Amino acid sequence: MPNFTDRPPADDGERALPIKRTPANRPLVAAITSQEILGCNTHFFGGHTVPCEAPDCEPCSKGIPWRWHGYVGAIEQKTRLHFIFEFTAQAGDVLREFFDLHKTLRGCIITAERMHHRPNGRVVLQCKAGDLARLNLPEPPDMRACLAIIWHLPDAAAKVERGRNGKPQVTIDENERILRERIGNPDLKEPKHVN
Repeated sequence: MPNFTDRPPADDGERALPIKRTPANRPLVAAITSQEILGCNTHFFGGHTVPCEAPDCEPCSKGIPWRWHGYVGAIEQKTRLHFIFEFTAQAGDVLREFFDLHKTLRGCIITAERMHHRPNGRVVLQCKAGDLARLNLPEPPDMRACLAIIWHLPDAAAKVERGRNGKPQVTIDENERILRERIGNPDLKEPKHVN
């Protein structure tokens, strides 16, 4: 017999925020909740964006090129949806400049649009400083933990390292990889997908 309740359970802290990308047909306007950017090299593999796990990376071994993606927490003010905003290095240049000027991204209001309103059009990002007193922002998300959940990485194994071209990337600790291979769990050995 099910145990019915009259309300949803309290957040268990194990849920990742949804990932949102810039839509083709309208601008995305949101306030950033993160302090800074977290990024890594990724592949489009098996119909999904997956993290590059070089040197032991299946997409790399199949010659699939990588590209860097950045991630920040953001919230839409009208819907109050807290999400992870994903962007490419080109679009992220404006965020880097904003961070260099203000020493934080928290409270930055972004407007992201795709050129020519095409689904794969280049993202043009605009930033302006928001009024933190009026924005009512939630706590910054733990981006490493969120991405570890989305990509099914053990939280303790996710860490930030300087990768190709000196850019940060999330990798799996080698000891954790060896342990996962020893226990023979294929679900933990395969690259994980982002929806």
